[in-house]
Amino acid sequence: MYDKDFAELVKIAAEKLKEDTVYKMLIHSEDYQKESDERDKAERNYENLDLTMEQRKVCDVFLDYRDRQSLEYSDYSYLAGLYDAFRIMAVIFPDRWDMEQIQKALSLIKN
Repeated sequence: MYDKDFAELVKIAAEKLKEDTVYKMLIHSEDYQKESDERDKAERNYENLDLTMEQRKVCDVFLDYRDRQSLEYSDYSYLAGLYDAFRIMAVIFPDRWDMEQIQKALSLIKN
């Protein structure tokens, strides 16, 4: 039986594991470190632009929305990866995995 508390627990656990796993991967990624340095440089250039307060506010709001959307996309991508891993396991071990329960726990379908 599907339990909303269980689904919430799965989400919390996934978020914690994701943060730990992604952080460990990113600190060892030369490509990510290079892009991070380039982003920092671009941010300094942006901060040094001679913009009016209104222009800066428009840019900041745009960047904030883009960042939030990227974070949400990242969260959904992580859950999709988990779901795909479970689907693979369901193919390999069909008698051991209840995909409907997994979908509900990952909030991929409505109950």
